[in-house]
Amino acid sequence: MERELVTQLNYNVNNHHLTAGSYREEIWADFFRRIVPKKFNITRSVFIIDSKRKVSKEVDIAIYDEQYTPYIFNYGLIKFIPVEAVAAVIQCKSRDLDANVLNEWTKSIDDLQTSNDSIVRLATYVHIGKEEGRAIQTATKPIKILCYIPTDETSTDDSKGRNKFDIVVEAYQNSILNKNQVKDNSEKVSYDGNLKITFNDTDLFQILQKYNQADKKDEKDNKKNNIDKILEERKICEYKVYDKEKNYNLLSFIFQFNQMLMMINNPMFFPHMAYVEMFNKNGGDGK
Repeated sequence: MERELVTQLNYNVNNHHLTAGSYREEIWADFFRRIVPKKFNITRSVFIIDSKRKVSKEVDIAIYDEQYTPYIFNYGLIKFIPVEAVAAVIQCKSRDLDANVLNEWTKSIDDLQTSNDSIVRLATYVHIGKEEGRAIQTATKPIKILCYIPTDETSTDDSKGRNKFDIVVEAYQNSILNKNQVKDNSEKVSYDGNLKITFNDTDLFQILQKYNQADKKDEKDNKKNNIDKILEERKICEYKVYDKEKNYNLLSFIFQFNQMLMMINNPMFFPHMAYVEMFNKNGGDGK
């Protein structure tokens, strides 16, 4: 599956940028459809919005859970997804990375704010989102993923805007080993996986806070309970599958990324009143 993914992504499509870009986005989208649970929807070319009237840059691929989100933001082929429903956003790039473009894109995602103005009847009580101390999930933010197709295997992960993303998935064409083996242009380059996946987050406690409590500052060490300490000890790098000869990057990523999704687990309850107030705020001038 790794070889299939890298080979398809590096296939030339008539040298037409728009056609090639759309083709590769669909390959990436299909890749995520194959590895994430069916509870998530995966769609292309959307905008993420919040109840403060902020709108993100166009998102190539969004992974979202519409369990609590009503269908009031779709208009034909244009889709606006409330940030409360979004688990991950994916930006797809081919050969060249522009730091300014990537920084603007990630900022448009980071500027979005979830609202906790929700009221929901649960099994044992009525959840009122604005009440302090009742919910562990107070403000979510999407996982930002960069899917990138460099020609050669990269040796750094913090340049050209890559450090602004939570996960970077690189499907490189030529590994360092392949480049040493190739003596002339007639020799075929094989894709033996050729996936490099880098995580910005280190442990499950960091993930719990970052994607469920984005409105709160990090707790001090002396305030952590036993569960927090257990989560802090569980590192993302421990979810790697490997043997003596090689790493299985795709299989590892399936466990790593889905563990991250399990830490988010559910989308925020939809804050109906916050969006009602958004629509009504400028109702008097017809906008």
